Amino acid sequence: MSGTSSFHRNLGKLILFVVLLSYGSTGMAQRIAIKTNGLYWLTLSPNIGGEFRLSRHYSLDLSVAGNFMSSDSYRLNFFQVAPELRYWFSRPMSRHYIGLTSFAGNYNFNFNHQKYTGDAVAAGLTYGFDWVISRRWNIETSLGIGLLKYRCFDYPEGSIRPESPNKDKTMFAPIKAGVSISYLLY
Repeated sequence: MSGTSSFHRNLGKLILFVVLLSYGSTGMAQRIAIKTNGLYWLTLSPNIGGEFRLSRHYSLDLSVAGNFMSSDSYRLNFFQVAPELRYWFSRPMSRHYIGLTSFAGNYNFNFNHQKYTGDAVAAGLTYGFDWVISRRWNIETSLGIGLLKYRCFDYPEGSIRPESPNKDKTMFAPIKAGVSISYLLY
């Protein structure tokens, strides 16, 4: 239990750090975009993100997503925060970019009478392309790979949860996929 509360404290610190970092470039004309990832919506997972221009070629993207749905046969609950620093080859929020991405998340799901409860963190590289549709609207695609570390309590539904995570693994994996629509505020 204390590992989960420690995770939430560290997650709160990460969110505060990223928000404060996004306000570090007040001297430049800034562009801000609000976006949502359509691939998450396909899994009925609400999500929202913001992208902040930091300089002529850099931007910071910060997204949050979650899902709290359940039915008689399954349950899926998760919450994820995903910051990403992007280098744009042209100008921010237009055309090709590469990025350093990460995420931290917490999950709890039941499937086939088995419970999985845990957390995951990841860091890696992304590539993306942003199509400018109009002055205010863009469509963005992204794909990322990197190192994923998760720890999990895996146990049959109805039994007692183990005292410590019984699955703990670090692996190279896909860590990001997106087809997003964004609205440029200014």
